Amino acid sequence: MREVSAIILNFLVKFIRIMPHRMALAFGRMIGRLLRLILWQKADRCEVRCVASLGVGITIAREIVRKSFMNLGMSVIEFIRLPEIKPVIDEYVDFPEDSVRVLREALSRGKGVMLMSSHMADWELAAIRVIHEGFPLSVVYTPQRNTGGANEIIMGIRNQTPDMKMIDSDTGLREIFRTLKAGGIVVIMQDLDARKDGVITKFFGLPASTHEGIVKLYRKFHAPVVPVHYVRDRNNPAHHVVEMPEILSDRDGFGDDLQASLAVCNEVIEGWIRKRPELWFWIMDRWEYTLGKKV
Repeated sequence: MREVSAIILNFLVKFIRIMPHRMALAFGRMIGRLLRLILWQKADRCEVRCVASLGVGITIAREIVRKSFMNLGMSVIEFIRLPEIKPVIDEYVDFPEDSVRVLREALSRGKGVMLMSSHMADWELAAIRVIHEGFPLSVVYTPQRNTGGANEIIMGIRNQTPDMKMIDSDTGLREIFRTLKAGGIVVIMQDLDARKDGVITKFFGLPASTHEGIVKLYRKFHAPVVPVHYVRDRNNPAHHVVEMPEILSDRDGFGDDLQASLAVCNEVIEGWIRKRPELWFWIMDRWEYTLGKKV
């Protein structure tokens, strides 16, 4: 059965790669709508989370979740098509000079940099645009397991970008240390449920288990923390912008108190989601460890 799944997946990947990009994104939106129907129970829970966290009514929540699934479908398509997009990445993703200056300023301190990111579209697309500007990246990732051959495809696509080193979140702590000591850039996804290993902090006013590593690493290495936000254009879904608005760790008191510093990180991500809630992957259960099926 696993071999059959792998064959089907490989066929789909090849089919998607030969499609014109806009047609492929339309296919992705269709996949997203189909997934929402197939995973209707998960979609219902997404709506409950949306109501509880954003304080919106169920009608608005349903529309946000519908668009979120479509965004997820497009993000999957963009990831599959990365080998085709990479040579012309600047046609699809802008990296404004103001944001480039923030990253250069952070790097100039010689302590390495931690880019704090979230799941709001295809982060690999944003990473390749940053690399295209001359900034190699090391990305902390969580391996996908029991995916019927999908993990091999995922890693195969990622490995086609030599300046993007993947660091396993389970085993890569020493590699993170080496990268920061060498003055490199580490990308950390800060919006995942940390489960039993996290610190309970508020996320949209609800208790959530939050990864503490980004603050502990800042305390140890004094590597600047730079939030990186990537936004899909409302009118042109094929186009994105990578934003790095500030050096977050320059805020007064950052790092002094673990709980307060994690709250600051959460507040930044909350702001991104409030502005464009349809871009966040609501299917991720951010509050699973703390609230279970209550949200």
